[in-house]
Amino acid sequence: MIDQILLGHNQFFGVNHLAANAGNERAAYFSDMDRIMEMINFSYDQGVKAMMMSTHERALFISEELQKDARLKDLGIYLLLPYAAKYIKMANEKGLVNIIKDSLSDTTAKEKFGMFWRGSVGVVKKDAAKIITSLIDVEMAQFSKLNLKAVFLHDVLTDLILGWDMPEIFKVFYDHVSKRYNAIPAFCSKNLPKIIDSLETVGIENPLIMASINKIGYQVSPSLHAFEECLRTKKVRLLAMSTLAAGYVKPKEAYEYLYSLPNIESTVVGVSKKHHATETFSIIQNHLKTYKGLPVSNGVAAAAEMAV
Repeated sequence: MIDQILLGHNQFFGVNHLAANAGNERAAYFSDMDRIMEMINFSYDQGVKAMMMSTHERALFISEELQKDARLKDLGIYLLLPYAAKYIKMANEKGLVNIIKDSLSDTTAKEKFGMFWRGSVGVVKKDAAKIITSLIDVEMAQFSKLNLKAVFLHDVLTDLILGWDMPEIFKVFYDHVSKRYNAIPAFCSKNLPKIIDSLETVGIENPLIMASINKIGYQVSPSLHAFEECLRTKKVRLLAMSTLAAGYVKPKEAYEYLYSLPNIESTVVGVSKKHHATETFSIIQNHLKTYKGLPVSNGVAAAAEMAV
């Protein structure tokens, strides 16, 4: 089962898509790990028992704190990888070899050997699948002890693979995550119709996709109309992000629109203040009490599936 509300992570890392100054202020505020854990615990008490987490360097400290907190042992983690900006920065500062060494610092010798073996065999055989799975393992190494519910491929890679028209890579990711980590393989993309069509070509049906959706079309691609039509005509489970359009849309208006659409499986909400969290979570929870989420085009079959 997918958690219907996820606590977002951007505010903890100082990410703000609208104003850099606001992002810097949040980064400074949440530089204190106690404040991050306070917000996670507060959200947990509000019934939000899952969170999105990227492989940002600060997320490693959050992961360590979560593992220490017995109360949060059942907190569902939806991991987003890779954190592309981290690798660009690290490559400039340390070089690629040191990136891998640092990433594997907390793994056992046996785990290191297994990852490098699969990667080296991939280079020799020019087998992209083994290289990809090794890179996934490197990213996952310090998060695998958490209660992983799903692992998302970041839209930077997802949409690059779409541009290359290489859907077989999606299949490699999908199979490796589901078998090795017992988590739902999922994808983040800026083009919902295209990613669904691409996944269908390699037999991945009814995928879990994270994408931006809001009533004003902010960061919604390829267009708001195309996105809505895709939800109505395709079999997909959507994890909605950017639902408040970076603050342009108020929660009440935002979620009235969101839950008028079919196939909304979950939504991720970034909150940095308790009163905002209480208001936003409450509005979403009220909508969820009556939300059916049935695709318009599937009729009785969809109703039967939702009932199961």
